[in-house]
Amino acid sequence: MFLSKIDEIQLLIPIFEIGIVIIFSLVLARVLGKRGIPQVLGLIFAGIGLQFLAKNIGFPTPPTAELHYIITNGALGFIGFSIGAHLDLRKLREESIGLTLVLVGEAFGAFIIVIFAIGFFLEDWILAFLLGSIAMATAPASTSAVISEYRSEGPLSQLILFIIAFDDILAIIFFNVFLNYSKSYFLGISLSLLETILPIILELAGSLILGIFLALLLYPFHFEGVSASQSAEFVFPAILICIALAGLLDISIILSCVIFGLTLSTVARCENKACIMGVERLSSPIIALFFILIGFEMDLSQLITNTLLLIMIYVFARATGKFIGSYTTARLAKMPENVLKNLPISLLTQAGVAVGLAALAYSQLLEIGIPSAIITAVLLLDVIAVSVLITEIIGPLLLKFALKRANEVNVTKSVENVDSGCDSD
Repeated sequence: MFLSKIDEIQLLIPIFEIGIVIIFSLVLARVLGKRGIPQVLGLIFAGIGLQFLAKNIGFPTPPTAELHYIITNGALGFIGFSIGAHLDLRKLREESIGLTLVLVGEAFGAFIIVIFAIGFFLEDWILAFLLGSIAMATAPASTSAVISEYRSEGPLSQLILFIIAFDDILAIIFFNVFLNYSKSYFLGISLSLLETILPIILELAGSLILGIFLALLLYPFHFEGVSASQSAEFVFPAILICIALAGLLDISIILSCVIFGLTLSTVARCENKACIMGVERLSSPIIALFFILIGFEMDLSQLITNTLLLIMIYVFARATGKFIGSYTTARLAKMPENVLKNLPISLLTQAGVAVGLAALAYSQLLEIGIPSAIITAVLLLDVIAVSVLITEIIGPLLLKFALKRANEVNVTKSVENVDSGCDSD
């Protein structure tokens, strides 16, 4: 009865396209992987190739807004879980001061240098503070994907996972503060400190409560003696619930899932690594689609726009800030020599969070309708869109080089991972 009301062609063709897209992209990623290209970068290149095909032969068709939302937030949720689950809470406790010092150093290094570089170049301090706060973020998706692909383990990998779990939070906090200030500045009104900060505090607290609550709720089904596959079968839908509830409550999806993964891996007694790998395999098609979508939406024509000099200044200033801030604070924290040499070149990628924040500012500043606000909005989105394209190509290659130089790449496991072609997170 219900089937008669369904347009089967409209429903089944997108499913067919998704299957073809994933297989094509994974094959290309595997071919490039044998030539030393990280799998995440192969998927992005596949997305760029599919964009060319879509424009010239009409296949594949662009995803609908609903499918785009599901892929993006679903992937970020599973990536957040993976980051949290791989964090070792005991090491975090032992080295909490050092880890926090490096986190603050690399984030604020980028924040400060970008602000001064953009501010003195354009003399637009509103744009400078917005770009500076976005510069704090490191892409959790592509960074964790490279670490996972090569099964990297060691102090450098652990520190990078800690940083990508939390510097996005710093970026979101500071960006929201400066976005609220920017809107009040363009509108000629003033907001109190409480009106600016309270929504951010509520979002962070909500993410923390949701992640812990769901992990403790799932714990009875995640007990000792349960096989890894059975445990993963419970964890996978629980992550979907966490993603959905975070979206409905308008709190951070990625932070909620980071806390969920960290809490569950801390309280559970079973073999966590096997369970985490099981969840990563189940979620690999969603994550693969996410990176394909990044490539599919890249606008290469923006590389020759009038804002190219501004973009280069932002990219160089951010890289310099990350380099100086991470190296200086890692030395102060007496990190191992391998970390000192390799951390500064491991934190350059930017993607979903940066684009999301820029898009948020773009839409809200355009609504103001004032010419100066519109100019700021357009410049902000152009700079972030192109800088993401640049760092998503260069960043994974530098990260792979850093992990290999630090001797943290597990060659046997990474070869198995590439051969399977499934575990892209």
